[in-house]
Amino acid sequence: MSDALVVDDDPVTRLVLTHMLRAQGWTTDAATDVPEAAVLLRERAYALVISDFQLPSGTGTELLDVLGESASTRFVLLTGIIEYSAVPVEASQRLSARLTKPVSSEALREVLGRIFAEGPA
Repeated sequence: MSDALVVDDDPVTRLVLTHMLRAQGWTTDAATDVPEAAVLLRERAYALVISDFQLPSGTGTELLDVLGESASTRFVLLTGIIEYSAVPVEASQRLSARLTKPVSSEALREVLGRIFAEGPA
């Protein structure tokens, strides 16, 4: 398939998402915070970024600025239900999808099927 980046400071969530993506044929990298993810995004093109919203070093939506206007990267924001209202409107408009924690493999498969309906970018 394609390359995906998982950004989450929680090691369990990061590991689970990485394994779920790999089970669906994705090659994955992982980062724990905004600076680490920004370095990876500058070094490599990803078809998919799944990022937690609340990170110790900022918010996952800050990574949208690193991506710029890249039409080839789909961005999925991972949030808890209570965080939905905290996502800035301009960032929400640039998201491909949202996932709510805890993420099931079925929810991940459904979101990826929807955002990659025409195939990976």
